[in-house]
Amino acid sequence: MPEKTLKYNIGGILAGKKLIIEDGFLTYKSVYAQNFVVELGKIETVVVDTVGFGKGLLKIVGSGTTLASVKLPLPWATKAQRWILSNK
Repeated sequence: MPEKTLKYNIGGILAGKKLIIEDGFLTYKSVYAQNFVVELGKIETVVVDTVGFGKGLLKIVGSGTTLASVKLPLPWATKAQRWILSNK
């Protein structure tokens, strides 16, 4: 039985940033050529660091190291963090 695909548009549809959970992987796609793919089983936690000027650094952490990171507006980063943690 195929797994269900979950999609989350960070900042809304017009922002051009999307998180997708499918086939055991978390994928981030952006229209600005920023992408990453991380295996869900490797994710231990997701954190947001404030980096100033209303920005946050969304970090995917596994085995004590940063597996992937992306800079976003702080409210978008915290909503994305909650979405990933509730669906991993």
